[in-house]
Parts: sequence; structure tokens; C-alpha cells
Amino acid sequence: MSASPAPEAQSQWKEYKNSEGRIYWSHAVTKQSVWEKPEELRRAMAKTPWKQFTSRGKAYYVNSSTKETVWNLPPELETLQRKVEAEEIARKEREHLKATGQASPTPSASSRASSPDYDEPSTALTRFQSPGSRAPAPEVETVTIPHGGFQKVEEAEAAFIHLLKREGIDEKWTWDQTMRKVVLDPLYKALDTLAQKKAAYEKWLDTLAKEKQQQRDARIAELRPHLTRLFTHSGVIKSYSTMKTADKAFASDKYWRRAKPDERRFILEEYTSKLRAREVQTRKDVKARNISTLTKLVKDLDITVTTRWRDAHGIITRSDAFRANNDLKSVETLDILNVYDDYSKQLEKEYNEESKRLKTEYRRRGRKARDAFKELLQELKSKGELTRQSKWKETLPKIKADERFTNLVGLPGSTPLDLWMDAVDDLQVAAEEVAAKIEERLGAPIKLETTAEEFEKLYEESKLGNEFTAEERKDALDVIHARLAKAAADEHRRAERKRRHRIDDLRDAMRKVQRHIEPDTTYEAALPHIQELQEFKDIPEEEDRKAAFEKFTRRMREKERDGEGSSPRRKDRERDRSSSGRDGRDRRDYRMDVDDDRDRRRERDYRDRERDRDRTDRDWRAARDDRRERDRDRERDRERDRDYRRRDDHRDRDRDRERRRERDREADDRDPKRQRVSDAGSRNDEREEGEI
Repeated sequence: MSASPAPEAQSQWKEYKNSEGRIYWSHAVTKQSVWEKPEELRRAMAKTPWKQFTSRGKAYYVNSSTKETVWNLPPELETLQRKVEAEEIARKEREHLKATGQASPTPSASSRASSPDYDEPSTALTRFQSPGSRAPAPEVETVTIPHGGFQKVEEAEAAFIHLLKREGIDEKWTWDQTMRKVVLDPLYKALDTLAQKKAAYEKWLDTLAKEKQQQRDARIAELRPHLTRLFTHSGVIKSYSTMKTADKAFASDKYWRRAKPDERRFILEEYTSKLRAREVQTRKDVKARNISTLTKLVKDLDITVTTRWRDAHGIITRSDAFRANNDLKSVETLDILNVYDDYSKQLEKEYNEESKRLKTEYRRRGRKARDAFKELLQELKSKGELTRQSKWKETLPKIKADERFTNLVGLPGSTPLDLWMDAVDDLQVAAEEVAAKIEERLGAPIKLETTAEEFEKLYEESKLGNEFTAEERKDALDVIHARLAKAAADEHRRAERKRRHRIDDLRDAMRKVQRHIEPDTTYEAALPHIQELQEFKDIPEEEDRKAAFEKFTRRMREKERDGEGSSPRRKDRERDRSSSGRDGRDRRDYRMDVDDDRDRRRERDYRDRERDRDRTDRDWRAARDDRRERDRDRERDRERDRDYRRRDDHRDRDRDRERRRERDREADDRDPKRQRVSDAGSRNDEREEGEI
């Protein structure tokens, strides 16, 4: 069958100008527009003296013989153009008559052949059709731009897409190649802006891509069952198989040969992906089952909160249950570590909770034991066996057999001795407070010499009545006497210390007149030399002056005895000192200075011991005061909590009363008789709550 002749491609050519003044030619029959002058016109114009040129996009004509230049088409060229058009029309008519009676013409291939990048399109099922069964291509519909342009943008876009379809534009064409191909076609002007043309171009490419994807999906859907069955039954394809393996195994299979390479690859990768996913899921299931088995196994083994990982790993892997289970032999060490870690955290949590519970229980036991021991001390107070003057060694035999004492021993918190000291201190404080009140309200001061009878007489005269019991008055008198006795003892101790200091000062001052005093000098003989000393005048008692003098002379005699019994070496040293200008009196003064320094050191040590003893007493009293303050704080906190609870209870009762009153008011609105009953009930409720 011969090829169909091409349809009319050219006819009359007309010259036009666009909006920019640029010249183009359009064929009246084929509606083809070109920027370059058609070949027919070129050949005809070449035989005339006229030449066409362009200046700034506008054509003008020059006569090569006369050098004449005109902007409009010369008459000679107009005649020539009409002649060429007539010849073209006659030629087309002859070709048309010659083609009459033959097969339907195929679309012109001139436009498709004009692009070097064009590939002949084919459909997905073309290769499955025999050459003789190919149907003739349909004739391309002719679309023209109506006068005044398209009324709707959709129609203009459809016309432009028709142009792209007619010219064979597909996804292989770039935007620049497409523009060069269709820019001369009149349908190029169907859309006004370049952006609209670009959008229509992309829309056309999207349509082509969707159609091709649909065709590809249809082919894959048709081939997938056959190839999947082939992969499954062959046993060759694994999760890691490649295209190379599949090509070798299925080169002779008709379905494999029918599929395109990309379709084969897609279906193969889809199948292997499912195999890999199935294998991964299988491994996950096996791992989860093994971990569950391990979790149950470790609970039955000798693994405690103190077991280390190294020991736990050996215990697990050497256990009979682990060795008997073949699946557990493939478990990785990391999975065993994770199971051990989770189990150890659980054990640690249980251990901490149990330790916390035991610690709380231990503290609760200690608190209950202290409360019971306090009750025991209170019983001793009630019986009079525990007073402010009681001693621990006296109280211990009375309570050591009581379980309230034995239960407290060894528990955390305050010891029985601490609680006993607190109780004794409380009694002492209470007695001091009573004594202060009585002493403040008595008419006369109480002295150390005041007897019990005199104190009772003063108490009766003060008209205090029965405010204080006889036992409290006796304790108050004892406290006052103890305080006064302590004050007197302190005063006596201070006076005695001052007296010793004055005696020592006088003894030191006697060195100034030592040259007038000998070891055997009497006090009366030395009196004229020492009575003018200020230290002598500071001592009012004569006995103290004599004591200072006797001590001074005794030390002189002791030093002389020490000098007579000294070794030859000491005598040599004494001689050396004498030869250097120091006489015997100076040596005695030196020895007396040494003795005086020793005495002062002893006195300083004595004062330091007294100070340390006082500091110890102060520290003990401070600790006792701190304990009392802590107890008072705890008592205040408990009292505050009780106040809060009482306040909350009152608030709840007030809220309940308000609710009852609200219900009564609602009921009274319905029944006036009930109002009086409700009011009476409310008043009774208020009186029961203790309100006024």
C-alpha cells in the first residue's frame, strides 16, 4: 500500500505585521505562518532587481539597478506575488485531483520532521500488534482562531494544547525547542501571555505523563500475577536477588520477554521488598519470643539486686533451661544484656521500695516507742519518783525491766537518756517558772537564810491562796535557795580569786625592796620597807599581807637551799655570772622570777580548766535549750495542724448548714408552712454546733 500524499501545505502567501511591526507571512489556505520569506517568493524575487532588507524589524525594498528605496511593496513585486500564488493554486489542484480515490490521507509529517530531537511516538501495545493489523491514523482536526480571538481562556488553552499535540510535542521537548517549533503557527497566538503558554505547555506534559503512567500501571497490573507466580515457583528469586539473576533464570519465559526492562525491574524489586519485609518481621517475631522466654527465665535464676552483669551472664548461659532451648542459643549478647538490665532495674525498684517501707516502719516504731517511754516517764512523775533533782543512775533501775524502755533502746532518734534529761529539764523549768512567779508576787525578798517556815509565812501574807500547791512551793523555795547559793558561791569564788591575785601582786612587788629583805627577816622588820608599796595598800586584811610576805621569804629560803646543793657545773655557771657583774642577789632574783613564772602558769592552767568547765556547762545547757526549742516547734506545728483541721471542720459544717438553709428556702417557697419548721430546725442546728 503506497503512502498517502501529504495534504495541502501551502497556498497563497500574504504579508502581515505583528503588533511590534515585525513582518511575517501567512498562507491563506493552510493558515501556515512563517517569519522567513517563503521559498517561492524568494525564487521569484531573485529574478527581479528588487531586494528586501530589514531595519529595526521593519522591511524595506531597494532596486539594485536604479538604487531606489521604498517602504511599501513595489508594483512589480505585487504582480509577481499574484503570479506565484496562481501557479501554486493550480499545482495544488492537480495534486488534489491526482489523489482522488486513494486511501485516507495521513497527517502531514513535515512539522514533525522539522525537529531533529523528535522521536516517533509509540503506544504500550504497538509491539504486540502485527504489522498488517495497524489501523490508519486518524486525520488531525483543524482548529482556527476565530475573529476577535477566543472568548474563554479555557478555549484558548485547548487550542494551544491542540497545537502542541499536532506538532508532536512530548516530555522530551524542552520549552525552548517547543517555542522554536510552534512560534510561527497562528495558534501560537491563541493565548496572550507567555506565562499562559508556559502553563498550558506544562499542563500538556502533565497530561502526557499521566497517560503514560496509566498505560504503564495497566501493563504492570497485567504482568504482575504472571511474574509473581513465576518468581515463587522457580525458587531462584531470594530477597537479595538482582536483575542479572532474574534475566539469566527467565530469559526464555514469554511473560518476562513481554515486559519492558523498567517493568521487569519494578516487579522484581516489589517482590524482593516483600520478601525482605517478611524476613524482617520473622526475625522480629523470633527476637520478641526469645526475649519473652529470657525474661521468664531470669526470674527463676539466682539473680539478685547485687548481681553484676558478668556473673549474671554466666548464670543465664550456663542454666539448663537456656541450654535446652535451641532458639535461645541464637540470641545475641546485647539482647541478654537488655533483658538483664530491665530485670535489674525492676529488682532495684523493688529493693528501694522495700527499703523505704522498712525505713518508714523503723521510724514509726521509734516514734511509737518514744511516745510509750514518755508515758512511762509521766507515770514516774505522777508517782513522785521522777523529780527535777533525780539522777539517771537512780531512775534506771526502776525502768530497765519495763518493755517501754527496752523497746526504745537501739532505735533511731532520741535515746531514753535524752528523753529522761528532757523530762528532768522540763521539771526544772517548771519549778523555776513557779519560783519566779512566787518571788515576784511576794511582798519581801527571799534570802539564803530564809527558812521554810518564814517562806510559808510570806506566802500566806501575800494572799496567793491555793494557786500553788505545797509541793510546788517547796520546789520553788529550793530553786530560789539553789540560785542564791550558787550566786553566793560564785561571788565567794570571785572574791577568793581576787584575794589570791592581790597576794601574788604584793609578792611580785616585794622584789622592788628585796635588797632590804633576807630569808630570815621577820614581817615586823620588813614592814617599814613594804608598807609604802601600792600593792600592800590594796590588801585590806593583815593576814593576807603576812601570807604574801611569808610566801616570799619561803621562796627565798628554798632558792638558797637549791643553791647550796647545786652541782660543780652549776657553781661554775654561777661564778661566771658573778664575774660578768651579777651578784648573788641577782641570782636569787632570777630564780624567783622562774618560780613566779611557774606559779603564773599554774594559775593560768587553773583558770583555763575553770573556763573549760564553764564552757562545757554552757554547751550542755545550750543543747538542752535546743532540744526544748525543737520540741516546742514540733508542738506548735502539731497545734497548728489541729487548728487547721478544726477550721476545716467548721468550714465544712458552715457549708453544710448553708446547703440545708438553701434547700429549706427552696422548700419554703413551695410550702409557707414549712418555713417555720425549717427555721426552728436551723436554729436547733446552730445551737448544736455551739454558735451564738
